[in-house]
Amino acid sequence: MTARPAEIGDLRLATVCVNATDMDRAADFWAAALGYQRPERIGDHDQFAHLKDPAGTGPSVLIQRADAIPDQPTPVHLDLYTSDRDHHIDRLLALGATKPDRWSYPDEHEFVVLRDPEGNEFCVIAKD
Repeated sequence: MTARPAEIGDLRLATVCVNATDMDRAADFWAAALGYQRPERIGDHDQFAHLKDPAGTGPSVLIQRADAIPDQPTPVHLDLYTSDRDHHIDRLLALGATKPDRWSYPDEHEFVVLRDPEGNEFCVIAKD
């Protein structure tokens, strides 16, 4: 097996986020489609539902509540976890990623939204 380049470090695909107007319908679909475990209950005001691979080998799926399926943010995006977020943001920007002109971050956040050269959104998240 070929090793990943050293500059990649611990950056890894961790979560696929899917926007949904009907959280239960989306959770049921993705849990059935992937064989993942879904929460027993999703509350009317829950913003997220975390689906997990029971084998622990695949990325998580995070169903994210949306009022509508918008063009922006994109309905599906990647979350990349790293313990060196700022380094990877700089590296990804140098590779051609861009920061959205306007993005409404919550008061406390550990993620930064970027777009690939085609305009697809993804997040770089500080995680140990």
